[in-house]
Amino acid sequence: MAKVEELIPQQVSQIDLKPRGRVQLSPVSWRDQFLYYLLPDRFSDAHENEREFFDRTNPLRYKVKDKATWMAAGRKSAGGTLRGIRSKLEYLQRLGVTALWIGPVYDYSSQNLLNIDPSFGNRRDLRDLIDTAHDRNIYVILDVIYNHHIQALADLIKVYQYWIALSDCDGFRVDVDKHISLQDSHIFSTAIHEYAQSIGKDNFLIIGNITRGGIADAYVDIFGRNLNAVVDDANIPKQLTAVVKGLVNPNEFFGEYDENHFAGQYRQLGQYHVSVLDNYDISSHNWKQRFAAYRNVPHLYEQVAHVVGVQLTTPGIPCIYYGTEQAFDGNEGEHDYSIENGRVAEDRYIKEAMFGSDFGAFQTAGCHFFDIDHPTYLRIAAIARIRNGRDKIGKALRRGHHYLRKTSFCNYPFSIPPQGELVAWSQVLFDTEVLMALNTHALEERGAEVTVDAHLHPTNSTMTFLYKSNWKDKDLRHPPHDQTVTVQHHEDGRASVRLDLPPSGMAILA
Repeated sequence: MAKVEELIPQQVSQIDLKPRGRVQLSPVSWRDQFLYYLLPDRFSDAHENEREFFDRTNPLRYKVKDKATWMAAGRKSAGGTLRGIRSKLEYLQRLGVTALWIGPVYDYSSQNLLNIDPSFGNRRDLRDLIDTAHDRNIYVILDVIYNHHIQALADLIKVYQYWIALSDCDGFRVDVDKHISLQDSHIFSTAIHEYAQSIGKDNFLIIGNITRGGIADAYVDIFGRNLNAVVDDANIPKQLTAVVKGLVNPNEFFGEYDENHFAGQYRQLGQYHVSVLDNYDISSHNWKQRFAAYRNVPHLYEQVAHVVGVQLTTPGIPCIYYGTEQAFDGNEGEHDYSIENGRVAEDRYIKEAMFGSDFGAFQTAGCHFFDIDHPTYLRIAAIARIRNGRDKIGKALRRGHHYLRKTSFCNYPFSIPPQGELVAWSQVLFDTEVLMALNTHALEERGAEVTVDAHLHPTNSTMTFLYKSNWKDKDLRHPPHDQTVTVQHHEDGRASVRLDLPPSGMAILA
């Protein structure tokens, strides 16, 4: 067990940078990971076994009677703890998560970056959480914020080197644009990387955020600031949401991988951008709402799972925001101006508590949402299992080249489909193609002939279904291996497979 001293350094000169226990080695590539972003205050207090599940079939059962109390609770501490997060590592592992991104845990109220916020626990709790996560092959990334009260950059560097030594964390997400220059950020990141490498963490992750209009400008920050990647929150979450809901042409999102553009060339590499969804801090969302908000569609749970499915099957480092796997639908429209006059603390509505506090999701209190049988959870886990595989299929999903596929429906010529139709894309790595198809229509079935690589699929060869969203729960957990589709070759040399999907349905084949 790591030895975490009880005495907290009172000043930077007292910091000891010797690692407190074992040192977890870095992953070879962060694009192999599946991140889960959570807020320690809102996730778990480790007492869910004392509460009941939220009942999806009777959503009014735990709905609060006094909305004013619920709204007020959203502006206070919900009571989540580091021990609570540790108690839910199995839940996260079963979902397919391989890296935790934990919101700020430091004691900002007392302006002390050398200690944990006491409402979350203590430094021993943080180290135990990270050690246990590592035992489950889950990496941990901490949120760090540049602090005005530490005037010297050298002191700031030493503070965060200390947290690596103390906690054995595997990366930082830093807020790079507001408080520090390009030059100072480069000095900071270089010093953090060098210390991490000196103790065996050769690929310590430092994530920044897009500080300008788009991903192309963000590469100036990546290389200028010596970052590993940026949170891709400028426009992509909106475009991804609109495509999956069938509101815009698929090129609005998939065109971002077009290699005829500088940004598309780098996006294809998959290692420089973190794909996010539902995050309360997304800069492109002026109106705070989750993907599932305002969605009165019959297959909502599948649709939520499949927007994450797109993240998991396109180049990039996918990141899910806590509660999305339970189809949380928080949104700013829940604000009641007759109770609180004015637009204040609007992000509270997408920072719902998972564990049964007075500010639960869906305007509830007293119930928790850690449901491993939830339809959205099951489908995300099934897709993540394919992506995380150590075989050629998993590697193709994580590191392959992306192709948006042309389709033909109703005997129309092959082309990129319009909005509301079946859209398809492939990840190809050397001799392995993995094909994804998504019905972007929420109410009607869609079918099409879908282009595949003719060189990889000879005439009358077959492709096997690895995932079908309308499988029964037992098949989602243990996929059958005998469901195939035959590849057809056309006179013009094109190869295709015929796919038909239910509303909001998705399939993966190889």
